[in-house]
Amino acid sequence: ETGYDVTSPPTIGSDGTVYVGSWDKKLYAINGKSGVKLWEFETGAAVRSSPSIGSDGTVYVGSDDNKLYAIKGKSGVKPWEFKRGGLVHSSTAIGSDGTVYVGSYDNKLYAINGKSGVKLWEFKTGDDIVYSSPVIGSDGTVYVGSGDKKLYAINSKSGVKLWEFETG
Repeated sequence: ETGYDVTSPPTIGSDGTVYVGSWDKKLYAINGKSGVKLWEFETGAAVRSSPSIGSDGTVYVGSDDNKLYAIKGKSGVKPWEFKRGGLVHSSTAIGSDGTVYVGSYDNKLYAINGKSGVKLWEFKTGDDIVYSSPVIGSDGTVYVGSGDKKLYAINSKSGVKLWEFETG
């Protein structure tokens, strides 16, 4: 039982650990077989995004405190956090090179080095929030939707827009 609502899907690690965020400002790691809490990590506000897991077991999750957190999946220890200009309700996408992509309420998509937490680039959408979670195509293109009624295709290495599609 968490201290408040759970509104985003959980994520399951390769070892069966279930990771889920809650509006009680926490990310939980739960043993998938027994339901026993392994650890909890407290952020500064509600956790509404679904966690993502990197190839090294690092869990990435955004919070309404305008931060993206990297948390070691085994221990719950935070190696870094990245502050953005807005809330994060979108889940992250993780590239094959470990780059973490996340949208924010500051109208931007960010590319962040998954090991260090250093921003590689940012892409500003139109005049509205990036609600959707980014996805990565087989060629490395990052796709993300925005509240400006557009879908963007972005070069994952440079952050340069390849094209946009207006949904109407």
